[in-house]
Amino acid sequence: MSNLTEHKCAGKCPEFKGEQCHHCLIQQIEKQEFELGLAPDEAYVKTTVLQQESSGFLQGDTVVFVDAFMPDDLMTVHKVQGDGILLDGNRKFALSHLLRHASTVELNAKRRLSLAEQALGEVS
Repeated sequence: MSNLTEHKCAGKCPEFKGEQCHHCLIQQIEKQEFELGLAPDEAYVKTTVLQQESSGFLQGDTVVFVDAFMPDDLMTVHKVQGDGILLDGNRKFALSHLLRHASTVELNAKRRLSLAEQALGEVS
């Protein structure tokens, strides 16, 4: 039995010449490393400076959830992945539009303040 009919590259990859091509072999190895958690960090996170600047968040920033129904904990940005933000040492994930930078008052209180608490702080 020939591997021509079995090989996933047959009829698809221009580098396929009867054996598993180098292009597809590398992809297969990278996929296995990714699935086993052995791939280098940069394989998981494709972040450019432009992506970080467009989201407004950088590694080390202290953030809170915008919505009141979410936990009021302060969180630290671990990595920026496009619109996604990895938080607290890669233990949490949130989309960037659900987060905002923590205010100075929130940093001192060590939690997100409610709208009423924020309003009181602006008046006093």
